Amino acid sequence: MKSDVSQRIGVLDALTAGLTQAIRRPWLLIIPVLVDLGLWLAPQLSIRVLTQRFLTVWETLVRTTYPPDQLAVMEEMLRTVQQALTEIGAQLNLIDVITGAWLGVPSTVAATQATRVTFISDVVLAPAGLSLNLPRVAAAPWRTPPIEITNGWALLLIVAGLWLAGQLLVALYLRWAAVSRPLEQRATMEGEDPWRGGRGFLGLAVRLTVFGLFLGIMIFVLRVPLGLAATLLFLSGNPVAGLLLALIGGITLWLLLWFLTSLFFVSETILLDRQPLWRGLLQSITLVRLNSLPTMGLVLVINLLMLGFRAVWGLIGNTPVGAIVAIVSNAYLATGMLLAVFVYYENLRSRWQAHTAGAANQQK
Repeated sequence: MKSDVSQRIGVLDALTAGLTQAIRRPWLLIIPVLVDLGLWLAPQLSIRVLTQRFLTVWETLVRTTYPPDQLAVMEEMLRTVQQALTEIGAQLNLIDVITGAWLGVPSTVAATQATRVTFISDVVLAPAGLSLNLPRVAAAPWRTPPIEITNGWALLLIVAGLWLAGQLLVALYLRWAAVSRPLEQRATMEGEDPWRGGRGFLGLAVRLTVFGLFLGIMIFVLRVPLGLAATLLFLSGNPVAGLLLALIGGITLWLLLWFLTSLFFVSETILLDRQPLWRGLLQSITLVRLNSLPTMGLVLVINLLMLGFRAVWGLIGNTPVGAIVAIVSNAYLATGMLLAVFVYYENLRSRWQAHTAGAANQQK
């Protein structure tokens, strides 16, 4: 008797299929290319002045709170924090928010984006100081001077507006990629498409946005113990605190890796299977739990590819022509990775459904 369980697709097979589909659907590159070109050409929205104001207030509070002897111990920490925040304020570009964060396409221009295809390097390892200093695409030579944001309320409004615009762009990009899949993949879906039309698209965007918010909150919560341990180490300088930091840091990194890997396919459950968020979370966790090593292999290979080519884009992006080539090439690679995830997810889902159906039939 022929088995209904489909053959497992390997990581390399999925990547090959995704890259092949991407090169046959060049229109999918339009959104990521336009976003990156906009970031490359638009003036920087800087918060350098606001950062300096914050540092002044913060330093005043610290020096009025702690006694002189403790301030002497903390002097090096204060200088480190001041230098780090000053550099962040000078380099940060608020326009990067439009890239869409977790579900967005990895940008060759944005310096502060952390997406799911690079989460091991950018979300798990980078905050622990384990990031690589890779070359980046040079700014456009005709880029106008930075626009300084000096009002806190204006900062909040700009960030909120750009973030919402980014979520809509992400939803549009993912939806476009989903409906552009080969016919045999789309034929597996049954029933009416709930994401069709303006109302359906807004429903999809809302679900993906809520998922992004949930993920951001959980990442912040998981990082809190690491931040507290680092603060304790800075304030005490005790070797025991250093050991505690190492222990908490290791646990935090493991939890982040497990958590983000378990939720890697949530957007596919929403986009392709039309699941509500809570069911999508459970389905992604189930699929990853049953296929933990293959899924980790997929995540790791994609992350390594994107990280390696990030260095390549930085090397060839020193000239305007090279930057444009890097932007288009990155859009193709990222789109290929997205379509590869679609292929891999649908194979995992079909195998899981066939296995579940077979187990149910055996119990009858």
